[in-house]
Amino acid sequence: MRRDIALFLGLVAIICGGVIAAVIFVFRDGGGSSVCDRPLAPLGESEISQTGFQTEDAGLTGVIDAARTGNIQAVNDAFYANNSEIHNFTYNIDQRLREENEKLAKELCEAVIELEEELLGAQPSTDVILVDAWRVRYLLRDAAEALGYERPVE
Repeated sequence: MRRDIALFLGLVAIICGGVIAAVIFVFRDGGGSSVCDRPLAPLGESEISQTGFQTEDAGLTGVIDAARTGNIQAVNDAFYANNSEIHNFTYNIDQRLREENEKLAKELCEAVIELEEELLGAQPSTDVILVDAWRVRYLLRDAAEALGYERPVE
């Protein structure tokens, strides 16, 4: 009887160890796949042009100004509300940017995802949002240049 219990416990340990190893493999940082490993799916339509980049840069001013005042709702409204062109634009340039500069496209994707996660978090921090929004802004400016447009200015 003790041998049966020992075999059963050994089998449970092996199975649990395998499950834990699989979970670590799937969810580990740095080595697993990321949403930014592939192009983001387009959202709506965006004007990807010099004017489009300038418009997005101005729109990010609204996000940044709202974060400076500590108004999370205004930040969300500026970034997401009414099928926001700012949010959509960051997704819609991804495929084209990857064709020109995959590293920059991934950096922009990761910055946008970080901003989204902070905005949608349980207790969003306007300080973190401010830093994230500035990072997205500068990466979008770099993206404009990578796609052959002039760098937007404030």
